[in-house]
Parts: sequence; C-alpha cells; structure tokens
Amino acid sequence: MSDPSTRRIGDRLRRRIASALVVAPLVGLAIGAVISAVVFDSWGSGSVMVLLAAVVATTLFGLLWAGYSSLESPDPGREPSDTVRPIADREDLVREESIDPQTRDTEDGAATHQGR
Repeated sequence: MSDPSTRRIGDRLRRRIASALVVAPLVGLAIGAVISAVVFDSWGSGSVMVLLAAVVATTLFGLLWAGYSSLESPDPGREPSDTVRPIADREDLVREESIDPQTRDTEDGAATHQGR
C-alpha cells in the first residue's frame, strides 16, 4: 500500500464501511419499526422478525453501497492494461486510413467518383 492512490482508496473504503456498519442498522431499525407498526397490531414475534429482517437487509445494502461508492477510476495514464499502448497494439482495432478525396466507399463497397 505504498502507492498514494491505493492508500487513498483503502482509507476511503474503511471510513465508508465503518459508517455503513453504524448508520445502516439504525436506518433498518427505524424502517422495520414503521412497517411493524403499520402491519401488526401488537409487538409479537412477527414484528420482531420484521425488525430483524429490516436491520439485516439495510446493513447488507449499506455495506454494498459503501463498497461500491468507495471505488474510483484510476488516475489518468495509470489505467491497468495488457499492453503498453492498448489501442495501437491491437491490430483488429487499428487500421491504416487511406482516403482518396476524389472517391469514397458506398455501402456496398464500390467506390464512386465524387466531384464531376
């Protein structure tokens, strides 16, 4: 972790995961309490299960959101690649352009003369 961008991503990930572990269960508890109060008349086992399900679901969602939101694009010029020049080294993506200003290719491949 000597690279500054890797350290920055690691620090951001730790902060956001810690925040998600604190905030998401509280939000889930509040959502579960509202749903239980609306759906059930009394606080029985059904209400407790709704509370637990809401806490678990929002915690997992919060952790997923924290993890994805801490990702970032690499710095320009530091993108991972198989080759030194990703586009230029792939011959199927690069071709020589030799366009004659007097002719152009039509859709069926035949060259037509332009300008007369």
